[in-house]
Amino acid sequence: MTHRSGSGSGSPRREIRVAAAVVASLVLWGSAAAAGSSVVVVPQVEVFAEPSDFAKVVAELGRGASVLVLDEAEYTDVVQRKPGWLAVRLPGSGGIGYVHFEAVGSSLAPAGRPRPQIDPEEPSTAYASGPPRRIPLVAGRFLQPAPARFLLGLGTGAAWFDGQSATQQRIGSSGVTLHATLGLSIYDVFTVSTSGAFIITSDHGSFSEQVVSEQGGNPYTADSSLTVGRYSFAVGLRTPFWALFSTEESWLTGALFADYGWAGVGGSRSISDCTDCPSEDFHLPGGTFWRVGIDLAVPSSSRKITYGFTAAYQSYLEGALLQELQLGLSMWWH
Repeated sequence: MTHRSGSGSGSPRREIRVAAAVVASLVLWGSAAAAGSSVVVVPQVEVFAEPSDFAKVVAELGRGASVLVLDEAEYTDVVQRKPGWLAVRLPGSGGIGYVHFEAVGSSLAPAGRPRPQIDPEEPSTAYASGPPRRIPLVAGRFLQPAPARFLLGLGTGAAWFDGQSATQQRIGSSGVTLHATLGLSIYDVFTVSTSGAFIITSDHGSFSEQVVSEQGGNPYTADSSLTVGRYSFAVGLRTPFWALFSTEESWLTGALFADYGWAGVGGSRSISDCTDCPSEDFHLPGGTFWRVGIDLAVPSSSRKITYGFTAAYQSYLEGALLQELQLGLSMWWH
């Protein structure tokens, strides 16, 4: 029995082709792994221009979207390093953005840090519509300072007067305050601010007058009203916002501040809507003060406005006022 000499030559060629395909696949897989190929593992994540929750949002990616994680060691000159953040290449534009580490699953996740897993029960929703879920901050860390923040504060509190000044001007020794504040902070460290307040207190020097309406009618008795105001200017130092508490949907930050400034105080007694009634203006001595306090803040969905609560104690070194307690709501723009 004879055989064709070429009958066994096809098998080695097929094995070579299969081996080449396997090698090519391994090379491609290795290249993707080396580049830091990752996938979004949360329903939706915001990509920021800088590693900060207060930075501009440059993209929104849904679950299953592929991103390219940039190796910090390889891109030292362009990647900003910050714990808890990953630098990614933006799809389409080729720019660089930043996401929280927990938002993506990466084959290059550092050793010792758990890599998030994709929930197989959840379908892919890349670029899905609807509000994004906030990725929690890491509690116990400072937020990235903003170059500038503008502050509007509204609140109430209490003020106490020096006994001698209050007796001379026949006003109460304490009162409730309604105040407003405008401020500016630079990199969450240096601040300048101005504030104005009405002090509602008792009046021991009020007077009455018989008045007649300009439209005619019988005369009636009108009583005077007291107005006391305070204005101030201050400069100070503060800490950047510190992450105090964090969940997947919300988080709370806090900052401490200390200011030094000067305040002026004045008041008047008059009968409103009376053109020829007597009035009395009086001036209370102003003075320097120091102020310490705390800001608690929760960012809004717009990322440009942060709402917060402020509590402060203000002590005067001289002048008619002794001290103030201030409580209020604040809004920060950046």
